[in-house]
Amino acid sequence: MLHPFLRRVCAALTLCTLLTAPAVLLMGCGEHKAESPAAAQQTPAHSIDERRAALTPYMEATTSYNSTMLTLSLAVSTTIKDLRQGKHLTRITLPPLSKLRRELDAAHAAPGGTGVYPDVDAATEELRSTLEELAPLADQMENYYAAGAYTTDGYAQADEMTAQFLPLYDRFISAYDRLDAIVTDHYKEMRLAQIDAMHSDGRENAATFLELRTKARELVRMLRSGGHDPEATEEKIREINTLIEKLPAGTGYLVTYKNGINSLVTAVRAYNAGPPDPNKLSNVVEEFNRLAATGNNVDVNALDAKKK
Repeated sequence: MLHPFLRRVCAALTLCTLLTAPAVLLMGCGEHKAESPAAAQQTPAHSIDERRAALTPYMEATTSYNSTMLTLSLAVSTTIKDLRQGKHLTRITLPPLSKLRRELDAAHAAPGGTGVYPDVDAATEELRSTLEELAPLADQMENYYAAGAYTTDGYAQADEMTAQFLPLYDRFISAYDRLDAIVTDHYKEMRLAQIDAMHSDGRENAATFLELRTKARELVRMLRSGGHDPEATEEKIREINTLIEKLPAGTGYLVTYKNGINSLVTAVRAYNAGPPDPNKLSNVVEEFNRLAATGNNVDVNALDAKKK
């Protein structure tokens, strides 16, 4: 079974470019996924540029964290499980909590970083409050084990720190997933509005391309341990192929993007061919990252012929 952080990573990478270019968003599939009130917190007084600017730093912070957790997830999962069982360890692996704390502090302090999305502000404040206690403790624990201090105190300090760490860590998981969900929902609002505007303007190819990128995101999000459904993913692949057929033949990056879709589909099918495999999931994420990078280079404005 994959650790929840790894499942979240399959839906969280390449995020930092997503609101500055026509890409898709992968985020927010943690085990303790919170329901977001974002839909009820519209911000009509703010322009799309203001909303994008307000949201992007938080997206970058969570993307960086989730990307790191792709490689650390299984080790972190093992550490947390052993700590809960009261085991005395000789090494530990914990999430990059201090780095996340610094990046959230920077997002909060950035111009326009607060006041645009009240729900983002509230969720961030809750998470920052937890990290204020948890991050220094995690650093202390890592230093303790790295120095082998358990050999001199018989794990006395280890037991004390673990007793403080675990309840804070549980609070962190809940708070992090809540922020993740809220940011995801606000992104979706902007993406759907963008697609609707393109349809209204008669820019069908541009709208189709953005829908295609959204379907690619949805395909990767479906790959969850114990719950991924090969038949459902094949249906999503058929939806993707239908959208590809609607696009013009194109040249350059558009052709490369279409080829990247094929590579992603191949990786997804390889993952679905057997039991959940972290290495195969990593291949899916790598293919998606390449696809997203290519998609960012496609000139969406050139996909529709200009009206004479």
